[in-house]
Amino acid sequence: MSTTTAPRRRGRFAALGAGLLAAAIALTGCAAEAGAGESGAEGFGDINVQLSWLKNHEFAGYYIGIDDGLFEDAGFSSVELTAGGIGGVAAATALLSGTAWVGIASPTDIALANLEGADLVIVATLFQKNPFTLVSADTNPIEKPADLVGKTIAIADSSATNWEAFLAANDIDPADVNRVPYADANSDLKLGLIDGFMGYFDGGGPLRAQGFGAQEFQLADFGLAYSGEAVVVSRETLENEPEKVEAFLTVFAQGWFEAFQDKDRVIDLVVNSYGKDQNYAADDISSSWDQQATFILTDESRANGIGTISARSIADNVASIKLVGV
Repeated sequence: MSTTTAPRRRGRFAALGAGLLAAAIALTGCAAEAGAGESGAEGFGDINVQLSWLKNHEFAGYYIGIDDGLFEDAGFSSVELTAGGIGGVAAATALLSGTAWVGIASPTDIALANLEGADLVIVATLFQKNPFTLVSADTNPIEKPADLVGKTIAIADSSATNWEAFLAANDIDPADVNRVPYADANSDLKLGLIDGFMGYFDGGGPLRAQGFGAQEFQLADFGLAYSGEAVVVSRETLENEPEKVEAFLTVFAQGWFEAFQDKDRVIDLVVNSYGKDQNYAADDISSSWDQQATFILTDESRANGIGTISARSIADNVASIKLVGV
């Protein structure tokens, strides 16, 4: 871990971690006596965090938690972040196989895993709004769901559940859209090989930065309103290791708080450290970071803390999850 230090705000964030944990325990029907003790009062050992995508700015709070020694302070010996994305392992799979202690995933993916026999629990949600977008070219715009019919759209396997839910929300038969694998979607759109692709935040931002006319609409504005980047553990973990979950959530909250205090540092960590092998452009990360902030720093999270799961959020998530038959 890095020896870089940062001001500690342990009391404030321990309270938030305990609050999120209490909400998770209440929502999942765990015993009241499974209350949390002092974060880091005993060693929690090594943990693996299965990420939902490649190592980019979406996981900045965890990078800072590692670099500033916040996880170590909370009682964790080491924290390994395993990238997801194309060809990666889904959080549900990693949790069920025991290769990860905690995962980052879409609520729909977790619901489907539970439908198939898993027993996973969401204990926090980073994005208060569904971050997925549908990106297309200005010269052949897809401006609303109905425009998808007859079009060729690139969808990553990791986004398949979200895509199916979106089509269901808008009464579109999947057979009416030509879905193809997500490879180099930006290049494929520029070459006219596809009509659009499912992106994240301002999905067309990198294309516009290259001078290519691209536009997008948010899936949340067309019937798919649920949280994103949910923090997930097994029910067994939540019931048997509440103090450990609380410690993780405390670092989660503190790391993300610190991330929003220093954008330049986040960009440096992404471009030159954690995401170095992806050859990210600093300007692209900067632009996307600003967009990402609008999904995390909402009125809800400003009032109740990053990671909040409100009653309204739960209702929106349940409604969206029903779209995939759960």
